[in-house]
Amino acid sequence: MSNKRDDLRAYMDAHGLTQQQAASKLDVSSATINQYLQGKYKGDTAALDGKVTQLIARSREKAKAVNIGFVKTKTAKHIHETAMLAHSLGEIYLIIGEAGLGKTMALTEYAKQTADVVMIEVEPTYNAKVLLQTIAASLGLTPARTNHEMMTAICDRLRGSERLLIVDEAELLGLKPLEILRRIHDLTGIGIVLAGMPRLRANLRGARGEYKQLYSRIGFCQDIKNALPAEDIAKIAEATLGNSDHNELLYRVSGGNARRLAKLLRGALKIADNHGRPVDEALIKRMAEMLID
Repeated sequence: MSNKRDDLRAYMDAHGLTQQQAASKLDVSSATINQYLQGKYKGDTAALDGKVTQLIARSREKAKAVNIGFVKTKTAKHIHETAMLAHSLGEIYLIIGEAGLGKTMALTEYAKQTADVVMIEVEPTYNAKVLLQTIAASLGLTPARTNHEMMTAICDRLRGSERLLIVDEAELLGLKPLEILRRIHDLTGIGIVLAGMPRLRANLRGARGEYKQLYSRIGFCQDIKNALPAEDIAKIAEATLGNSDHNELLYRVSGGNARRLAKLLRGALKIADNHGRPVDEALIKRMAEMLID
């Protein structure tokens, strides 16, 4: 009996995987996995054993990777304050900034910590119907057949609820979805935070005044600009490394970008762990040279 079959069963149990999901990870059919687990596979068992070994090894390496979680930086505190104001006052606020500055992570943390918050992350495929379906699902509603029915159900659920709706990546929304958000706000009185790239504000101004009704309802705009302050980068670095030895260097090579910093630190810590060495200036500079601009 192949021990690899037992290893695969244990791996599937630990990760809650179905045979179909395990098959996808191994790039084989679900029928192959079914036969393999039963000891009835007539194909190249040694090759499949090898795939199982590699899958489990990758999983163990991934488990050892450093997870850089939420750090309450000065910028994150300001984002939370903006969300809190929109929530408590029932206003529409904007939070804009370049990619990689921690907007999504800070808003996700606010949603976790605060009752009555619904957060959705927009995709490029979002039209009016998809937006309504997503909001409905987030509220525990069964999406209806028509947009009007979904809009009515959503407004009935939110009216008087004093909830907050956070819409991340909002710069991807067109006129109709944005108008739907405006009407939800008007009809229910809930607060809304629209977060995204700097072009979100330009989008909402509109080229021909087509967004005037929505733009006139926006109370405040928090603009994080294009980089975090040095103190924020230092706080994230210290929370990850446990010291402040390389704060100045890390700020310089990350360009004040939290995502770049996280990628650099994860890579440096992984290499340091593999070689049994500390994270030092030479390793940071080596990883910085490999970062994509």
